[in-house]
Amino acid sequence: MPTAVTCLPGFVLVSSLGWIDSYRGLIIPGLFSGFTCLLFRQYFLGFPKELEEAARVDGLGHWGAYWRVAVPNSLNLLAAIATITRISGWNPFLWPLVIGQDRSRLDGVGRAVSHMTDQTVNYHLIFMATAISILPLLLVFLFLQRRLVQGIAQTGIKG
Repeated sequence: MPTAVTCLPGFVLVSSLGWIDSYRGLIIPGLFSGFTCLLFRQYFLGFPKELEEAARVDGLGHWGAYWRVAVPNSLNLLAAIATITRISGWNPFLWPLVIGQDRSRLDGVGRAVSHMTDQTVNYHLIFMATAISILPLLLVFLFLQRRLVQGIAQTGIKG
């Protein structure tokens, strides 16, 4: 769903939790999406039942099998979801404008708003700040690229 559609209900929820103008209000709503739920569902539908049964035979309960067998085997999926979530949450513009009151704490919005006035727009400062802000995202992608591809590929494999 587009951010513009979920913006008002999200604002009401974040406001009722008292998270306006906080990092919690900026970060936590972005962690949950339908896409990540779909990826988790598809991965665990294709998860081998034999591994779960072997864990049960070894005396593990449902939670023990989940934490000791399923989670370690799904590290590629978790890396893929972390990378996708970080990439999609890196440059939002509307949500930080709605939630954030202090513009100096906001990444993309703070840069854009701080370099624009009624008379001028300092394009060179905006472009330089944008180029610098891409570096951490690029490094995360380069280090997790193999796990990202494996995690997405494993969610579509059945049996």
